[in-house]
Order: sequence, then structure tokens, then C-alpha cells
Amino acid sequence: ARLSETGLYRPGSTAVVQDGVIAFSPQYPLWSDGTRKRRWIQLPPGTAIDASRIDAWEFPLGTRLWKEFGYGGRIETRMIERLADGSWRFASYVWKSDGSDADLAPEDGTVFAVADAPNGRYGIPARGDCVACHEGAAVPVLGFSALQLSSDRDALALHADPKRGQIDLMALAARGVLRGLPQQFLATPPRIDAPSPVARAALGYLHGNCGHCHNAAGALTGLELVLAQQADPAARS
Repeated sequence: ARLSETGLYRPGSTAVVQDGVIAFSPQYPLWSDGTRKRRWIQLPPGTAIDASRIDAWEFPLGTRLWKEFGYGGRIETRMIERLADGSWRFASYVWKSDGSDADLAPEDGTVFAVADAPNGRYGIPARGDCVACHEGAAVPVLGFSALQLSSDRDALALHADPKRGQIDLMALAARGVLRGLPQQFLATPPRIDAPSPVARAALGYLHGNCGHCHNAAGALTGLELVLAQQADPAARS
């Protein structure tokens, strides 16, 4: 019922994350009306991500990810969790005005006033909206992938956080949380194949903002307008 009960923060705190919770930032983030965002992932102790399929990582049961949205302060935190049957659960939490905790949002979403939001209104998606975006991709986890976490970070990527201190493929492999990652992607980190730096950044923006629906398996496959980029060069040929 409350964000504090999901395992993101240390007991008694809504500011300090638990040990073992990993902060990350994709190099091609989703644009969300100018909100400031923070992201975390937590794997069950002793488990690892199966990264042998470079563009379709298999996350262990019990994996949780959180994404926080805000302008001047925290407004919303979303969570997705892989359940024991392999399915994914989606939830959104709305922060109290005093920042003491965040309450579970209604399943059909909600809209409320936020001064810094466009037109002064902020919308929490319904669960169906979460499913429509996340389950249209090869893996429901968006933003935590080989391409998004490549150490060959795109310097021109729009809205991206600075590279300094960001977790990447090499750091994840060193922590032992990636299993089966082909060594070629550590020696030569994934990179969008493009004729110029600007084209690379543009393709990356489309990948991060559109590719979860515009792909070979998503709901829009019939349009034949695939915008999802592949980390594996063989898959692009």
C-alpha cells in the first residue's frame, strides 16, 4: 500500500535506499514532460540476469525496478516486479506533500494538480497503460539493457544524465550480476550504427521513446516502422 513497504528504502527512511539496490540511468531516457527522474534495480540475493541474449535479457524472479518522477520535489514513483510465476506486476505510488511516504495509486490512474507540470496537471497512468508500453517490447524492463547501459555512452543523447558515476555493462559484469554476457560486448561495447553523431543521437532518442512499441514483436509491428535498435550487430544485418 505504501512505497516504503516495497524494499526500495532502508527501514524508517524514504531517502536512503537499501544496500544492494543499484542506481542506474539509461543513455537514451524516455522524455516525460521535463520531469527529473531517478531509477533503481534490485535483484534477489545470489541471483543474476541472464544476458546471453544480448537484446532480450532474462531477469530473475523477484527482480524489482523503481523510477521516481519529480520537478522541484518528488511526485510519483513507479515499480515493476517479476513475480514467482514469471509475470510482471506494475504499480505507481503518489508522494505525500510532506515527503514522508508515497501511497499506491488507483489501478485506473489519476490526474491531480502539480504547479510545475504542463498546464498544471500531472497524470498517473492506469495499469493498462503500463502494460501497453512495457509488454510491447521484447522484455518488459525498459531502459536497463545492453545498449542503454553501454559504456560507449552517446555524448549527444538528449535529456541524458552525465556519464560520471553511472553504472554500465562493465561495472555490472564486475559485480557478478550479469550471467552469460558475450565477452565481445565488453571488449566492444554496444553502439548504434549510424552515419554521424547526430544521426546516432536521433536514432537513440527514437529507440528510447518509441522503440518499445515500434519493434518487430510489438503492437505496431504491422506498420513496418521499426525504431528499436539492436545491440547485436548480427541482428541488424
